[in-house]
Amino acid sequence: MSEQSKILEQMQEIIMKILQSGTATVEEGDRLDELEEMLFKQKCFESLNNSEHSCKGEEIATLFFKNEKEKAISKLCEFEITPEDFFGFAEYHYDEDDSTDMFTESFVIEVTKTYQDKCQSK
Repeated sequence: MSEQSKILEQMQEIIMKILQSGTATVEEGDRLDELEEMLFKQKCFESLNNSEHSCKGEEIATLFFKNEKEKAISKLCEFEITPEDFFGFAEYHYDEDDSTDMFTESFVIEVTKTYQDKCQSK
């Protein structure tokens, strides 16, 4: 499990506790802030210079949304971002009403296999 995945998992656990109790403690709020700061240092959230996208994950997502899967997977390789981290980014970064509904389980499996064949064979 990557560092980004661990951060997202910890955030999810805290959010679930908050939802169950109905309120957030100061400690939970502080920990969420710390985790979010750590999250924004991960590869998917790195800024891009001279780009219409605010971060690497957005550029990759836009390629997927435009049905340019091969280009998106090439960017995953170029940026050294795993599919697990990208799809975690997409789930965190985009609202439910965005185009991320295309990221079905079969889509994720297909992208992961193509990524492994293309990027990890080098």
